[in-house]
Amino acid sequence: MGKTRKFKPKSSKDNPVGIPSLKELERLEDSAFSELTTTPIEAIQEQLESGILEEKINGFQSLAVLSEDRNKVDQICGTEIIRIAAPFLVDRNDSLRNSACGALRNISVCGVDVCEILVDKDVLTPLLTLMNEYALDLNWVPVFDASMNNQLDQKSDTFLQAVNLLWNLCESSSTAVDLFNHTQILQSFIRCLDYKVFGVDISISVAQCLLIISDNNTSSWNVLTNFVPQFVCLLGLQADGFSEVFLKTLAAGIISNVPALSAAHLGQIFQVVSGTLDFDHKSILNELTSRLPLLKEQEGNGVIEIEDSINDVSMDEDIEEANQRRRRQDLPSALQLELQNVEYLLDAQKLAAEILSNLCSSDESEWLDENGEDNDMSDEEEIIDENGEVDNEKINVEIVEAVRSYSIVQKLYSKGQRLPENVQGIIKESSVRLFRKVKQHRISIITALESFCLQLDPEDLGGPQAIYSVWYELGLEVFQTDNNDDLMVAATGLMRAAIMHLKTNKDLFAQMSDGDVQMILEGIESCENASANANWMRMLGILGCLLPEPLVKKIIEFLVTSCQGDLDMWTMSEGLDSLMDMFKDNDWLQISKDMNLPLQCKKIDKIFKNRIREQKTQFPDRYPACIAVKTNFIRFVKYLENEQYKFTH
Repeated sequence: MGKTRKFKPKSSKDNPVGIPSLKELERLEDSAFSELTTTPIEAIQEQLESGILEEKINGFQSLAVLSEDRNKVDQICGTEIIRIAAPFLVDRNDSLRNSACGALRNISVCGVDVCEILVDKDVLTPLLTLMNEYALDLNWVPVFDASMNNQLDQKSDTFLQAVNLLWNLCESSSTAVDLFNHTQILQSFIRCLDYKVFGVDISISVAQCLLIISDNNTSSWNVLTNFVPQFVCLLGLQADGFSEVFLKTLAAGIISNVPALSAAHLGQIFQVVSGTLDFDHKSILNELTSRLPLLKEQEGNGVIEIEDSINDVSMDEDIEEANQRRRRQDLPSALQLELQNVEYLLDAQKLAAEILSNLCSSDESEWLDENGEDNDMSDEEEIIDENGEVDNEKINVEIVEAVRSYSIVQKLYSKGQRLPENVQGIIKESSVRLFRKVKQHRISIITALESFCLQLDPEDLGGPQAIYSVWYELGLEVFQTDNNDDLMVAATGLMRAAIMHLKTNKDLFAQMSDGDVQMILEGIESCENASANANWMRMLGILGCLLPEPLVKKIIEFLVTSCQGDLDMWTMSEGLDSLMDMFKDNDWLQISKDMNLPLQCKKIDKIFKNRIREQKTQFPDRYPACIAVKTNFIRFVKYLENEQYKFTH
């Protein structure tokens, strides 16, 4: 998403305009003896509706600051402020345009639901009008102010904020993409990819917007195929820094989104993503954390305070002087520049992993043969699908060869390792934003590994022992560290894909003890994420085919008890599927008799039917699979009854 613009503190002074500051308003609002009933949001709305230019600009500055509090953003979206603010995107006054654009961009960073509200409140109409003005002005190029570290001029900064706003809206709303498709703005974006003319900030933001626009959007493909030389030029960019690395990776991502271009330039795409993954992000982060204390000290303990009082325009200065002062306040510090540089690398490697995941997925691996006809795979070419079953679409041979040639799996694995605790702690303390990017980076890497694990042969993954090591190490981390939900889902997804390759390698699990199994079962019980639990339930079924009878009984008892509990429909179906899998190659007659399994399963069958009836709208994508499990489970119960009768008579 777009970068939030920060505002530096300034020394306190009298309020010459007579408008209560944001801090004062909030303090008075909380006071029982307050004589002022206007809330900060109401005060901002009054400023935006004022006939005085200075007050409007102050209102937008306050709105930009307030948007850093998500609770305040929800309140803002419940008022008419968005509808009032949107038309200022095309106001005649450049300063007002810039302020409006920055504030709305900050709000759009707050998530999909907020972006949908912005679209519903018709921010797109003035935004696309503004973007079209830049598209029609072929003479416009940015001006960089050498006296301010080459900061963009105001008109160019407005374009940058507008692109980021558009990118956020299109990423969250198909309506925004549809409206964008009806403009001619896309063609004009291409010239902005020349970072030597437009600057790296604008080129990267435009490329990020194009990446979102080109995702499953055939209308954009028809346009982008007319600009192949420009994208190929970026693929060959000799990067001097991580910003250029990110830019060329973005170009690879855009090309990979367009099927015709992806097929024609597959080798160059792999060359770029492989080169991006060659950078050792762990060493770079380690080196950064060693210098962060000094950088923080230089900046004043590294804390960028946000001054709630943004009444920037005094009686002694005009609008232009105030704008210059705000621009100076917005200049990035040495710490911010260091963090931004590393963020570019993390973003580039995250994108490289996502590109690889997309290329590896079956939907994206439909290729045309030389005659332009579908190159269907034979029934014998089978792989494991994302549900742990067999899929008849095989990864393209060209991709497999590229993966081998560039050692992609090995590079991804090295990037997927957990950072040392001390490094993570320093990063988290110094920059919440960088810490979040580190997490997102690792999740994308692990997800890419899962994609390859689902589609490649064990030999291409390093062999059974290497696959087992990944499964075991991730398992220890999952149960011994405090992971967020997204990382838990990614890790268990990779573990599930990995263990599917080990069904015939019982020897690797020979050392698993009762304590190991107990740790897994207790970990599942304490996990509250449905996706992670579904992955674990599937893994239990495979473990039950690899372990000795005492441990198998422990797993069966756990599955039976869990499925009689309050599991959701999806997780329960995975558990029942695993239970049935465990009886495919072994009847486990003694276990069935000891547990009176047929009776237990009849109880579960009733619960499962009720769960499907209650939750079919909650898991619409999973409903067909759950119905298939229900049908198979009915047959399974009858099978258990027959086998137990034979065993006991």
